[in-house]
Amino acid sequence: MPCRSLQIILKIKLYGGFKMYISEIEALTEQDVIKLKEEGKAELLNIKEHNCYLVDLGEYFGYSVLVFKNNRHIYYANDYQLHHRNKSIEELKQWYIDTLNNKLFTESELMEDIQDYDEYSRKSYYVRNYWIMQFDRVSIFYIGEPNEEQEKAKKEMLYCPTCFCYVNDKSIIEKSNKFISHIEKSFKKAQENTEVFRKMISYELANHEACITYDYRDALDSLGLTFNKLTEEQKRIVKQELNKQIESYC
Repeated sequence: MPCRSLQIILKIKLYGGFKMYISEIEALTEQDVIKLKEEGKAELLNIKEHNCYLVDLGEYFGYSVLVFKNNRHIYYANDYQLHHRNKSIEELKQWYIDTLNNKLFTESELMEDIQDYDEYSRKSYYVRNYWIMQFDRVSIFYIGEPNEEQEKAKKEMLYCPTCFCYVNDKSIIEKSNKFISHIEKSFKKAQENTEVFRKMISYELANHEACITYDYRDALDSLGLTFNKLTEEQKRIVKQELNKQIESYC
């Protein structure tokens, strides 16, 4: 009986009519996909120092992109035709290129100055959710009781607070701290620009349905801000943006 990885590859090679489960897709290694590329069944794009493979995953997930870095499957960053049924193959390829350029970053880009809230959100999310996947890790999150792997990790591995997981190497923790610390400090400086602050507040007020609750506190909490600690100008902006959203909703 062929191993699980080989079974998945054989499934892909069959093409027309087969179905794959998401667990099977996420179990693919880069070596698996390289074999498909060598047979002309996958196309490699290098985007922001990530290896991104375009491959047909069958009738359910379809023409998709699989992302790898450091020979690890960064499957949280994958995208699938399943979610974009209205797009042609040509449109999908361009969509994948555009969106991956937006959500992936090189390490040098992570150390550049933050210009706005959107960039801050994308870079912070990348470090905590995508970048960390290139390393061996065990998540701290669980439902019910921690499993055996998590109990073992708690005793034998190192906790990475920025990425909420256990890792084997202290340098991973130090690097993630460096990235997040820079991103936070740079964004705090960017917030001194009133337009950057206004757009950030407007986005989070909408995200927390302040037009319905008539309350800005949840939006501020999500940003780690307290109204009483804002400058007078910032308080005025919060009130202005809240009123705008209430008026547009009514």
